[in-house]
Amino acid sequence: MTFPRVAVTGLGVVSALGQGAESTFSRLVRGDRAIAPLTLFDALDARSRVAAEIRNLDVSAIAPHGERGWSRTDAMALAAAREALARSGRPPATLGVSVGTTTGGMFETEDALLDAPHAPLDPLRAKRLLEHPLDRTAQRLATVLGANVRSTLCAACASGAIAIVRAVQWLTDGRAERVVAGGADGLCRLTFFGFDALGALDPEPCRPFDRARRGLSLGEGAGFLVLELEATARRRDAEIIAFLSGAALAAEAHHITHPEPSGASAARMIERALASARLVPNDIGYVNAHGTGTQPNDAMEAKALHQAFGSDAARVLVSSSKGQLGHTLGAAGAIEAAMTVLALGHGVAPPSAGLAEPDDPGLGHVMGQAKAVAMGAALSCSFGFGGTGAVLAFERADAPARAGVEPAAPRGRVVVTGFSTLGTADNPLALLDPERSRRFDRAAAYVTAGAEAALGSAGLSPSSVGLVAGSAFGNVERSVEFVRRALARGVRRANPADFPHLVASGASGNASIYLGLTGLVAGAVEGETGGEAALDAAIAFLLLFEAEGLVAGAAEASDPIVNQVLGPLRLGGGAREVPRGEGAAFLVVEREETARARRATVRAVVDPPKRAARGTPLDTLVAPPVRPDRALVVVGALGADAAGALAASRWGTVERRSVLDRAGFHEAVGALALVVAAEVVARGEADEVLAVNGLGGETVVTRFSQLEMGRWVR
Repeated sequence: MTFPRVAVTGLGVVSALGQGAESTFSRLVRGDRAIAPLTLFDALDARSRVAAEIRNLDVSAIAPHGERGWSRTDAMALAAAREALARSGRPPATLGVSVGTTTGGMFETEDALLDAPHAPLDPLRAKRLLEHPLDRTAQRLATVLGANVRSTLCAACASGAIAIVRAVQWLTDGRAERVVAGGADGLCRLTFFGFDALGALDPEPCRPFDRARRGLSLGEGAGFLVLELEATARRRDAEIIAFLSGAALAAEAHHITHPEPSGASAARMIERALASARLVPNDIGYVNAHGTGTQPNDAMEAKALHQAFGSDAARVLVSSSKGQLGHTLGAAGAIEAAMTVLALGHGVAPPSAGLAEPDDPGLGHVMGQAKAVAMGAALSCSFGFGGTGAVLAFERADAPARAGVEPAAPRGRVVVTGFSTLGTADNPLALLDPERSRRFDRAAAYVTAGAEAALGSAGLSPSSVGLVAGSAFGNVERSVEFVRRALARGVRRANPADFPHLVASGASGNASIYLGLTGLVAGAVEGETGGEAALDAAIAFLLLFEAEGLVAGAAEASDPIVNQVLGPLRLGGGAREVPRGEGAAFLVVEREETARARRATVRAVVDPPKRAARGTPLDTLVAPPVRPDRALVVVGALGADAAGALAASRWGTVERRSVLDRAGFHEAVGALALVVAAEVVARGEADEVLAVNGLGGETVVTRFSQLEMGRWVR
């Protein structure tokens, strides 16, 4: 299907420059800089001691009813989301929340390490390390705002931009009338010490694209856009601020920290974003560049802009917001998207603060003062660790109407063409080339080996394929040890080679580089249902961009801190105890027409996973089995609510098969249930299989069926 033109009807930003989108933009245009000495925590012996910190952030005043336990990231996200929704107008009938993040509540988590960085972790301090999982912000937004669908995606510095694109599929498939989409990240010791250890921080405020640039400056904040289909916005006579008309998501498969130096990969992303928006280079008046201020990133991006725009490169205005806002990591792509939208609306391009002598004078740099310019369309570019990138194409609100304003529901079906599982008995590192995987932890090895096996099962070349890998916690022990070492011995004694692998999307980034995956690469976070969240996102991107294929699933490696805190799974009021294990499970999904064109073996048809809140009947989400005697239910880890919902549904009397006996319990068990369900259909043991999983108050169901009977279930 063609990328639909989506209306932006709300904007919200919390940044070090201002509390609000318009106030942030007005100071951005004036050239004000928020980068100043860091006060949030002690920078110790770090080379840099400056950041774009939000001063006087009152978390308790933002948290509803003064709820305890909210993180800075949670509070910034809620403030920005509320602003965006308030501008959008009357509340929608259905709402989605799509969040990109990389740090979540890491700052609050780190407090458990401050008093005694050398001491063994007692149970109470260990528990505090797990109190702010990355999906907590999206959970809190969904609860407070009343959203019926949500997602948390991690793709390093492109997280916020990718979360915006993720929202589009919910609009086209009818799951949400409107989506508040963006990113949020707070400053924390892990990222500050990590970037400093890499030598990537400038001791002074950063200077994007300047010949004398020395590195980036970190920041914090949140940015959200409210998105809805153009036709929906026009029917309710909403104020349309701009249009999201196209996008491109991809990975370079080059290096975990350094960009592909020629700029060719980034240029292809820009070109594909223009094509998806039905725009040409001459239509673009402004590019909000990623522009971090590091030597390799800015040089690569300059080359990419020349390649993508050709003779228009000198005409198109280019600036980076990071010299004023700092690099806000998972929030950057969303905050900068909001600034791009306002640049279009106000007809003014903000300057690149700190830019005095361009390294590449052939680009249309905005220097010193903002430039007023009539622009019909603009781009926002994000390029992150692991080579993951996103380019968003926006048009002015008065852009001429075009055909296909309201896209049809997704045509065709999504099929499974390959799968793989790895368990506790497998050593994933032994399955990989030791030279190329020498810095991998077990989580990265599980993702890489699992994705490689799934692609082999599908007979699919990895070149244009993407990957969405679910995870609940990431590498807690390795992250803790990194911060502890810095606290105890100084930042300069921290191992710079460790840090890039601690980013939430590090495992998927490592896998993309090892396997050569150049499609969308991201991590999905949703506790024990991360595999289903990854599959849901993969199906969305597959249909939205008509991609060649995606690998989706989850991996969870045994972690001593997680094991200490959570212990075995106890079911039935403690009557049954399931020991903790580790493992990975992945599916390869393709559009049916793509699979047929390459004569692939179709193992099963898969419908997008559906998530039911406590009290929601499953029968409203999934049709009853056509023939109960030819149906099967595969269960992951079922809490009391999920078990009750299943029993009360029309699938309640169907034969069941549990995966816990096969794998023990780990947070990737939902992905294992997905693979087992697909295997059962592929072997012809059942015509349709329902995978059911969920320990909390939610239940996630995913339906697999044979090719001849598969259908979209609304």
